[in-house]
Amino acid sequence: MSETLTRNLSVESMQHRAFGKLICLKFGDEATIRLTPKEASSLSFALVAVRNGISPEREIYMSPIASDGAFEGAVNEAGMSISSGNHVIELDWDEVEALATALAQALG
Repeated sequence: MSETLTRNLSVESMQHRAFGKLICLKFGDEATIRLTPKEASSLSFALVAVRNGISPEREIYMSPIASDGAFEGAVNEAGMSISSGNHVIELDWDEVEALATALAQALG
């Protein structure tokens, strides 16, 4: 399963020989963050919480166990700026919701 959210961001699931099922958050062709199902679920819930104003957090940070990179998300008025290393993508609130949904759906 693969879902492209923007031209530079997509979510897909894969099978890893040691970790089992992983959810990949791809930033273009250059950076991939691999999440375990529990990490993908936590990130999805965190995105929904900031999107819906339930959480007062202004930043989401996650260093996934199966990935060399980290997920960093900074909340702003228009949505979120998410990054992994040098790759930064601006998402509006509808795109943040789409990312949260895609992560949840990738869990199966």
